[in-house]
Amino acid sequence: MNQFTVEEKRAIETLKIDEGVQENQMARLNKLRLKRDKKKVDETLDELKKVAQREGNLMYPILECVKCYATVGEICNVLRSIYGEYREKAIF
Repeated sequence: MNQFTVEEKRAIETLKIDEGVQENQMARLNKLRLKRDKKKVDETLDELKKVAQREGNLMYPILECVKCYATVGEICNVLRSIYGEYREKAIF
């Protein structure tokens, strides 16, 4: 089909990440969770859930969650509990 093809094989470099990176990140996350005001985080996540249930503007509650050091995972879990998670259907 293409008369200008190249017959050489190129090695694909794979990115290898040291396992210590995960351990370091988990330690930082645990330190953050110990430092933050858990009650305030829970309150802001509850407010986010209430706004999501009534289909309001989510931006302001999300910003309040972030200001209280709620993690992206915690915020996403709240939104998943309301909206669910998209799963593409396999077509065979």
